[in-house]
Amino acid sequence: MNDNNPNFNYYDTTADIGIEVINDNLTEAFKNSALATLNLITDIEKIRPKIKKEVNLESEDEYGLLYDWITELLIYLDSERFMASEYDISITKNEDTYSLNGHILGDTYDTQIYNYKTEVKAITYHEMSIENKDNTVKIRFIVDL
Repeated sequence: MNDNNPNFNYYDTTADIGIEVINDNLTEAFKNSALATLNLITDIEKIRPKIKKEVNLESEDEYGLLYDWITELLIYLDSERFMASEYDISITKNEDTYSLNGHILGDTYDTQIYNYKTEVKAITYHEMSIENKDNTVKIRFIVDL
């Protein structure tokens, strides 16, 4: 399955779906990881950027930050029915941690306005990988449907 976005692809796993993202830098790879995840739920390009929310996350490493990032977006969807479609974020490597700061834009997710594809329950650490070499960042992770 490919929804014609050159920045991410899907791959099949046993009961879930894997996401692979390839970008020039970690920040863009995280943005496209979010887009790929939420695009499983609805056609993300149709979500209007009407509401702005601040995001500030800190984790022990890139893996934890990716997990926290996708989890944060799914929590917004579950708790506030907020679906993000645009991301103005930056990722910083600190002495002992990584942080993601910025804001996200989106809209209240209403299936009367935006179509529904499937439910994404969570991101998993299973087979998660983040490779950064030759000015290319490749992220692979699995989400539980």
